[in-house]
Formats: sequence, C-alpha cells, structure tokens
Amino acid sequence: MIVPEKMSLSDFVSRRLHPVKVTISLMKHELSHHSKGDSTEMSRHLLSSAVSTLELFVEDYEKLISSTQKAHSAAASDRKFVEDAKPSLLGG
Repeated sequence: MIVPEKMSLSDFVSRRLHPVKVTISLMKHELSHHSKGDSTEMSRHLLSSAVSTLELFVEDYEKLISSTQKAHSAAASDRKFVEDAKPSLLGG
C-alpha cells in the first residue's frame, strides 16, 4: 500500500482499519473453533495472510508518521525568529 503524503492520520486509520478488523475476526474464529486445550491449529496460509495484513498496516503507519514528522521538522526549521533590537541612533 502506498501512503499519500498529505493523508491525515484519521483518514489513514479509517481507510486501513477494515483489513485489520477482518484479521482480528479471523484469528478469533480460529481460536474458538480450532483450539484443543492450550493449542490452536491454523493453516500456514491463513496465519501468513494475517501477519502480512498486520505488517502492511504497521509499515504504512510508520511511513505516515515519518513523513508527518519530517514535514513538521521542515516547517519548524523554516521559521526565523526576529530579535527585539532597539534601533540605534546614529549621529545626532
């Protein structure tokens, strides 16, 4: 997934939260229907898909936060402070 540079955090989360919710539902289903004692069986394919979905969310989130922090740093470095200096009177 590509993260647009100007996407807000709330837009990002709302757009990418659905696959994470589906993944959580899948894992809950597998835990409740395929558990025997302390062990749970889950196909390698399903587990791999769940992990990939979560990894994509985390990677995109980190990219968004990184680009947001860089933008804030650049904006802060562009600011220049003017000192309060009294004008000097030359001559008289």
